[in-house]
Formats: sequence, structure tokens, C-alpha cells
Amino acid sequence: MEHKRIIAKIKNFGLKRFFSRMVGNDRGVVLIFALVLMLVLTIIGSSATMTSQIDLKISGNTKVIRTSFYVADGGIMLSPKVISRIITDRALPTALQTPLLAYDDYSKLGEDPVLLKKIMGFTMDSDYQSADDSTTDISMDKGTLGNMAIDITRTATQYLSGGGLEFAAGTEGVGVGGAASAAIIYNLASRGTVGSSPKTTESDIVAQYRKVAGVAGGR
Repeated sequence: MEHKRIIAKIKNFGLKRFFSRMVGNDRGVVLIFALVLMLVLTIIGSSATMTSQIDLKISGNTKVIRTSFYVADGGIMLSPKVISRIITDRALPTALQTPLLAYDDYSKLGEDPVLLKKIMGFTMDSDYQSADDSTTDISMDKGTLGNMAIDITRTATQYLSGGGLEFAAGTEGVGVGGAASAAIIYNLASRGTVGSSPKTTESDIVAQYRKVAGVAGGR
């Protein structure tokens, strides 16, 4: 029993001496404080680095999303011009006229191409329908910079009644004048794609275009 008591006293004395030295030694306290401070700064630095990386990824994704949207929006903007030109020329634009664009130009011998038939409202047999379903009407391929794919559908023809005249011009909008005229309704679906497979970003925009016969533009 006495032997165990002596060992217990030695242990208690050793622990008390150790803690008293730690408290009484200023250099030890400073060292521990410095280590804790370095640990806190390390954690803060790691968090800041992770936050910066996340911000960079978000900024990059935002840029790609906006680019794909702008490409799709460009397809909506150029479609009415292409439609008007096809109606006026009764033919698809040539490669010299629109070098960046490709058209669905499938055709049988002696017949019009499929896109011209769609724009003009001509009837199409099963071969033309199959070609139309498998091919984009208007497209632009710029690789990783962005790809544009436009699908055009002629939906209806409307006859516009005559409207009021003011200085020999229609006052109710484009195509509404003193004499009756016709308007052709087209549904436009444009897709902008940015990136390369399998990492691509796509934006889809749909719109409706009213082409008024005999009037430039439309709405």
C-alpha cells in the first residue's frame, strides 16, 4: 500500500510540475499561440482558395451559357432575312451570298430543294418529309466557338384587312395599310450550342415570324 501511495504521489507531483512549467514559461505559451494562429490562418487561406476556384468556375459557366444564348438569339434574328430572300428570289441563297450558313438543300431531279418548298408552302412527298425531319433547315458550324441550328415551320396564311391611312402609310403596324394583303406565319426554333462533346451547353429559343407579302421585314 505504501509503495502504491509513493507512486501516486510521484505521478501527481510530476503532472503538477509539468503544468506549472507550462504556465510559468512564457516562451511555451507564445509558441502554442503562434501554432494556433498559423492553423487558423491556414484554414482561412484554404477557404479563400476554394472560394476563388468556385467563383472562377461559376464565371466560366456563366460565360458559356450566355454565349450559347447569344448564338441561338442570332439564329432568330437572321431567320426572317433568309425567309424574305428566299421568297423574293424563289431560290436558296448561294454560298457566296451567305458563306457561313448551310441550308437543307435536298432535292429530287428537276424539283425545288426542301427548304424552298417549306418556305413557299409547296407540298412535299415522303422523301422530302424524311429529309426535312433528319436535316436542320439552316445551320452554322463554328466548332468550339458555337454552332447554330434553326428549324422553320410554315404554319398558316392570314389575310389582313385594310386599315386607316395616314399620309399614305399604314398606322396599325407593318403590313396594315389601305389595301388588304396576306401574311404568312412561320414558327422559328433556334438552338445555340457551345463547347465540344460531351461537355456542351445548349440554349433554345422559339419565336413566331409574320411575313407580310409585298412588304419588307415583318414582325
